[in-house]
Amino acid sequence: MEVAPGSIWLDARGAQSVGHAERGVARYVTEHARALLEVAPEAIGWVGVNPELPLPESARFLERTGKLADQTAGPGPARPAIYHVMSPGEAELGLGEIWPGWSRTARLVVTLHDLIPLLMRERYNADWGHWSTAWIARLGLVGAAQAVLANSRQTADDAIEHLRIPEERLTVIGSGVSDRFSTLVETREEAEALLRSTQPKVRSGFLLYVGGVDHRKNLEGALRAYALLPAALRDEHQFAIVCKLPYHRRVSLRAFALDLGIESRNLLLTGFVSDRVLAALYRACELFVFPSLYEGAGLPILEAMSCGAPVAASGVSAMPELLGDPSATFDPADPADIARCVREVLADPALLEGLRRSSRQQVAAHTWERVAKRTIEGYERALESPLEPVKLPVL
Repeated sequence: MEVAPGSIWLDARGAQSVGHAERGVARYVTEHARALLEVAPEAIGWVGVNPELPLPESARFLERTGKLADQTAGPGPARPAIYHVMSPGEAELGLGEIWPGWSRTARLVVTLHDLIPLLMRERYNADWGHWSTAWIARLGLVGAAQAVLANSRQTADDAIEHLRIPEERLTVIGSGVSDRFSTLVETREEAEALLRSTQPKVRSGFLLYVGGVDHRKNLEGALRAYALLPAALRDEHQFAIVCKLPYHRRVSLRAFALDLGIESRNLLLTGFVSDRVLAALYRACELFVFPSLYEGAGLPILEAMSCGAPVAASGVSAMPELLGDPSATFDPADPADIARCVREVLADPALLEGLRRSSRQQVAAHTWERVAKRTIEGYERALESPLEPVKLPVL
């Protein structure tokens, strides 16, 4: 069944997430909406946002589409055929806010980004408190959907195993990366010049980490691995950590690194940086290291690849789907194996060049256009499903 013109409502409030600061899920929602509006503009009738929150700079293009709508007010007398929740994990919203009554005459489509707070429930209960419970309760929305769009094969498999979502209701749409990001800084020379003015403590040959400080991102594991590298190699390859760091976390990380024997001069904590500076860091790094314990997808990997960075990453969960070349993967739970991988890559110029070549190839395959086309396939699948109550899963 084809998608009728103007029949889709996109709940794009995830793009306005203050916590994600235009990164992670917020970036995914923004680029996903952009791609859908480019690939199937006639099908999208509304893009719902919260009018009380500003649109981030990266999502301001939505103002020019003529399709922005007040998510709380709904479509008035019109009724969409498909109601697409692009970020179901916005736990601060109640179920009635994220799945309002006016939308329940439409087929429900949900983008599933990951099941990490469920899979690592004990840890997230400790770190998030009641927010973890609220997030897990939201999974009932996924169980009620006529179609679930998974950002990776791993996420789809998790949904089948842990939520008992039937395979026929799942569409793997994957993840993409935009050339808008890589074109912010187009050459290594431009990147190095920008870093000299904005990040003067960055030294040539640096290793790069981009992520967060929550447990699964495994920053402490990465530091333990870095400490296992020979001191001369650390002097040659400074470790730059790029993420938002509250003052107390910055202090504790530096103390942790010193206890491990990492020299202060070899550890750089940049804090949060602009997209252009981040692109320069990707473009100029000797090696991008992504040590996450678990990812539903792993957008920083694609961002790094889009800027030509060689990538060494965990060989678990969804990350191998993005990497293509498995020659620079490691066990993220074993700092010695992370150190082994980094040491071997740095010692082999041919391997480094092969990883750069692999980055270019993988980026060409992971486009938002492809994500949008697969999303349309998911919409068509939803329209073929009967519009009737779906039994919610018991978790």
